Amino acid sequence: MKKILALLGDFYHSHDNLLKALQQATSTALDNCEIIDASIENFEEFLSQNPDAIVISAENRVNPQDEIVKCWMTEKVEKRIKEYVEGGGRLFVWHSGLASYPEEGEFFKLVKGYFKFHPDKHKLVRYHSLHEATLDGKKFDFEIIDEHYFVFCDKENINIYLYSESEDGSSIAGWWHNFGKGKVVALTPAHREDGLLDNNFQELLKAVLTFLFK
Repeated sequence: MKKILALLGDFYHSHDNLLKALQQATSTALDNCEIIDASIENFEEFLSQNPDAIVISAENRVNPQDEIVKCWMTEKVEKRIKEYVEGGGRLFVWHSGLASYPEEGEFFKLVKGYFKFHPDKHKLVRYHSLHEATLDGKKFDFEIIDEHYFVFCDKENINIYLYSESEDGSSIAGWWHNFGKGKVVALTPAHREDGLLDNNFQELLKAVLTFLFK
């Protein structure tokens, strides 16, 4: 049985919506798969059990609106995740899993990208693949109402498979690369429940999960 360690949800993003979307995608994309629904408190404990893959869709800040902001990812956890991937593990960094992590930290070096900003309002965002940008030969082109993520990434050392466009501009929306013996896949959509469960987005999420285990 494949075991996926998932850390989902934060102050701005619904754990339940993300879990529902992930469960729906894994139920058809992967055979015999168990999602370990972790919390910040027990994530490191489950990581020590060497899962088949890790999904992080939670920002680093635990309490972003407080005067003193706490972050969950310590240097120790960063190092353990890096060692896990280097040794052959699989990491899927999804939406807010790109947010608020130190731009010069080990997690950024592992993921090779981070969230910069998004417009205040949710708007229609088009996600699409260019001719040369595919995920294992699969192309995507769809629109959803979403939080349009604009990101920075190390373009020279990643494989881009998805772009995003809205009236606010365009950005990279999905990339992957090998790291040591392991693999990292990043994806920026989606935010709202209707976007997470959209049929086209679900097809994209299933393709990401399938590729993660190739």
